[in-house]
Amino acid sequence: MSSIEPLSPELTQAFIQLIVKRTGIIIRENDQAVFKETITRRAKIIGSDSITAYYRLLATETYKSQQEWGSLTTAITNTESFFFRDKGQFNLLRNHIFPDLLKRKAQTKTIRICSAGCSTGEEPYSIAMLLYDLIPNIKDWDLTILGVDINSVALEKASKGLYRPWSFRGIDPEIQKRFFRQANNQYHISDDIKTMVSFQIGNLLDNSSLNPFCYFRDMDLILCRNVFIYFSDAAVKTALDKFHNALAPLGYLLVGHTELHSQNPDKFWVKMFEESITYQRPADTVIKPIASESLALPQQQLPQATVITEDRLQVLDDSLEDVSLQMQKTALNLLRQLPGDTRIAKFGNLTAAEIIQQYEQASKEID
Repeated sequence: MSSIEPLSPELTQAFIQLIVKRTGIIIRENDQAVFKETITRRAKIIGSDSITAYYRLLATETYKSQQEWGSLTTAITNTESFFFRDKGQFNLLRNHIFPDLLKRKAQTKTIRICSAGCSTGEEPYSIAMLLYDLIPNIKDWDLTILGVDINSVALEKASKGLYRPWSFRGIDPEIQKRFFRQANNQYHISDDIKTMVSFQIGNLLDNSSLNPFCYFRDMDLILCRNVFIYFSDAAVKTALDKFHNALAPLGYLLVGHTELHSQNPDKFWVKMFEESITYQRPADTVIKPIASESLALPQQQLPQATVITEDRLQVLDDSLEDVSLQMQKTALNLLRQLPGDTRIAKFGNLTAAEIIQQYEQASKEID
């Protein structure tokens, strides 16, 4: 077919709503021009008579529709990734989360990890390299590291374990040297690391029996970083419920720093570290205060963790003015990792952003 009618504003919105319902992915206004081109191109490729016919195909539940959804999601998803992305969160894994898991799992020697939205595999392979260095007798352990993504093309690249130099920006050259073999300006990941990771296609909003997120259980760690920024609020809530069900008691969820700003993660314990925030499935059904030691502040300087608003998140106490300058800096760093509109009861129901502003202003006056 040489030509096809342009998308009307009404049909464009219909496509956007269908995609949100099916995948959770939102198409922002500044992305809609490229989105329209993508829809038109896909309609031509499969030989649709019209854009309307293409929409009807996507709206049906047929084998052909399933195949086209795979191609369309590949076209609209962002596969940007690189090894050890966000050094702060990997330091958190290295210094806090994995030591805790290794201690608790010392008897069973079994750890189950899922990288949700793993793209081309850099994140789960980074986890594998980190564990390879942390566990001296790693062959004695039963480790599951599973990368899951909706983009089948990205998963195919991940399974090959073959990367361009761009995937190594910011990485320690020694890590690249130890775990990769260079050939023709590409880097092959070592078999020791490659065999530690498996990949599977999955859609967080799919409730069918074919979706891995529907039967995952007893996961010790789920990473879903830089994924929710592309999701609608409703899709994030659905994903959080699935993650909670999939985690083992005391299992961890790690997301991007501000990706839950519009959510109420009240099913989780919220634990704050200097590097980032973690969400932990409680050991039982009761939401308990977070441990004060997770604040990385001297325990004697922190009374029982205080509750912030009805969300039952736990944060800093109201005695910051009595602690050292270094402790204040640490506390402010933790506040900056909270959503700015989070209201804290112990601070007169001020938001985190307002508290930060007050402390910064006070610091300027002192200087």
